[in-house]
Amino acid sequence: MSGVLFDVAVASVPSLALASVTWRLVWPKWKLYGKLLVHPAAYAALSVWIGHWSILIAWLHQGLGLAGHIWFCRRHGWTWYAVEDPERYVAASKAAVERLKGSRSAAE
Repeated sequence: MSGVLFDVAVASVPSLALASVTWRLVWPKWKLYGKLLVHPAAYAALSVWIGHWSILIAWLHQGLGLAGHIWFCRRHGWTWYAVEDPERYVAASKAAVERLKGSRSAAE
């Protein structure tokens, strides 16, 4: 197996594992497919550029995403690994995006 394929395979394990469990929490739905296609392509580009360090960067990126998810769940009273109410999670995500849009337009 070439070095780039190895790096992409190893770097993608956490994201694929998490996507298999949290797929119902991703909004909008196209974002899940985008992540599953774009991230491995980005990992391949990083691997060509910086070699095996791409694995560390990929895992750090995924870890930051997990940390954001844990923070968001705690803020709304869910356990991060179960998210008892997926519909409410998606609704809260949409509301957070709308608040961000509103604060951005108010600043302009």
